[in-house]
Amino acid sequence: MSADLEIRHNAYMQYSSAVLLINHMRLAAILVEPDQTYPAPGTRLIAAAQRNFPPLPIILVSPRIGGFSRSFAHFDTTNIVRHINTDEIDWRPAMLPMHTTDLQF
Repeated sequence: MSADLEIRHNAYMQYSSAVLLINHMRLAAILVEPDQTYPAPGTRLIAAAQRNFPPLPIILVSPRIGGFSRSFAHFDTTNIVRHINTDEIDWRPAMLPMHTTDLQF
């Protein structure tokens, strides 16, 4: 494997994704770890996912733990999040680019 191909391969992370229809609204759901549902990492992941799902609103959801699942989106999820059960979704692999710019401290 060439060094260039290895760098490009490592610049992506695999996530599980699905297109859902909830309350007559189509949206893309990305399955993430709970710590990725906070604004800073969530905003970066949604920006990366928009390349795969350009026309759809995107919601990040974490697996249910004890009946509770964290989520993050750039829209109000109050009326839809209760309809999302991560255990019942037919997840598909999605490759999302990793955030590669240096963090500003």
